[in-house]
Amino acid sequence: KKPYGLVGYSQGCANGLNFESLMLSGTPDQKELLTSSECGLVCRQLLFSAANGSVHGPATESKVHNLITMFEDFFKYQQGYFSHAFISSTLEVLNGVLDSAAFQKFMGGAKSFLPEDMKSFWRETQHLPHIPTCVLRGVHEDHTTPESLEMLCNLLTKQSGSALHDSQVHVYDAVGYPVYVRNRNGRLLKSTDMGGAIQRTHHWSPLAEEVEFVRTQRDVQRGAFDCAKDRHIFPFCDVNARFGIIQYTESENSEE
Repeated sequence: KKPYGLVGYSQGCANGLNFESLMLSGTPDQKELLTSSECGLVCRQLLFSAANGSVHGPATESKVHNLITMFEDFFKYQQGYFSHAFISSTLEVLNGVLDSAAFQKFMGGAKSFLPEDMKSFWRETQHLPHIPTCVLRGVHEDHTTPESLEMLCNLLTKQSGSALHDSQVHVYDAVGYPVYVRNRNGRLLKSTDMGGAIQRTHHWSPLAEEVEFVRTQRDVQRGAFDCAKDRHIFPFCDVNARFGIIQYTESENSEE
């Protein structure tokens, strides 16, 4: 057993913070694994954190509500032209899709972008007061933005009124503490957030093989996914090691 740190990416930041909260409020053995000086949590690293949600969430929710209303008006008019059997079959297919495991998993992952779920998350969580938090935030640039993210970038710029984002989360939201909920735990996390310089990059910069299927010829020419991947982790390790939070160890293969 050794001391460890939590590294989260995008929505995984909320998962990591939720893990810490559940362990801290869990059984004595679980709390010991989190607070022990020999094998406990010592630091956090949040990459493009979506723990404060995203403007994409409420904006998409509003659009979906309008779309449902439009569909309802359209299908009400069509009821006089189709048989009862056809309408029943169509509703059965739609219900099957909405009740499917894939759709429910998708909605379960997307709900953390909504304000209600985000506020509920920050209201109930609790975290350790002495754990430093490093964050990595980015602002996209047109000449290095992947072609597959262009629409998301334009949407978020239009919806938020600002271009200071990485295509999915705004720089003012991608921090290590709650922005829209004020409580004791939020003040605690804000005091442990060490901040960090905003980098010129996009939300998918840590990815390589995972985005190969959407990589275009223009992305290859511009090197949209070819940024230095180690910058997402090693500066965080170096900062914590410099202040003694992460201990240096000699390699087992090093010569005496």
